Amino acid sequence: MAEPPPATPGHEPPPLPDQVTMGLLPYLTAHALDEDYALAAERRATAPQARSRRPIGAAGAVALAVFAVFTVTAAAQTSQNSSSEEHQRQALIAQVKARKVAVENDRRSVVRLQAETDRLESGLLHNTTSSGGVLAELDLLALRSGTSAVHGPGVEIVVDDAPDAQSDRNKVLDKDLQALVNGLWRAGAEAISINGERLTNLSAIRHAGSAITVNFTSLSRPYRVLAIGNRDTLPGRFADTTGGQTWLDLQGQVGLRFRMSTQRSLRLPAADVPDLRFAKTVTSEGKKPS
Repeated sequence: MAEPPPATPGHEPPPLPDQVTMGLLPYLTAHALDEDYALAAERRATAPQARSRRPIGAAGAVALAVFAVFTVTAAAQTSQNSSSEEHQRQALIAQVKARKVAVENDRRSVVRLQAETDRLESGLLHNTTSSGGVLAELDLLALRSGTSAVHGPGVEIVVDDAPDAQSDRNKVLDKDLQALVNGLWRAGAEAISINGERLTNLSAIRHAGSAITVNFTSLSRPYRVLAIGNRDTLPGRFADTTGGQTWLDLQGQVGLRFRMSTQRSLRLPAADVPDLRFAKTVTSEGKKPS
């Protein structure tokens, strides 16, 4: 299409063809928007194509599948471990309860069997011709060993330090109690206790620090000595022993206090059964213990 001739001074440029038929305002309204769309379409056509998304491919799909399997496996394993631990805990609790029941049943069986053994032994002894002598010997051994509680008549002796004691010689010493006990044994006492401690042939009376101990138990003054025996003869016979003479001197010379009284009934506790260190039971008839 030929370009319009240039305008000359004093002359208006000739109107465009469309302007001739449409007028200027209708023309601008009709063509401005179309040209903008055309320009945008041209830019899109000339612009480089946007990079399309790259497919993940087979390796990516395998990796995702493996990750999903691991996740599901870990969750299942965690749940299984939790269930297994709870099962083990419940099993241990059940075992503990079962063992407790078994121990209690065993304890009851021991008590029942011990009672049955005592009953059979007693019946056997009473049904034999020599049972009287055997029972008497057993009672005497228990009495002398101090392994059984006893009661009977006897004497009560209370000894204490001298009033306002200033030195050890004005106080009751371990050797003073030893002399007293030995005198009572010689006078015919069958069982003796000091402040509730039963004396046996293994008992020791000694000083430990500032206290006197009997059977490794510390005693406190005053000292109460109980002796079971003939209450009519014990006082006189004790006075004739060396221990009685010693205490007569202690009263007169250092002021130790001594008081004896006869009692119709005294009760002495049993001593702890000692562990045998050398003696052994006979395994067969006629064989001596080693």
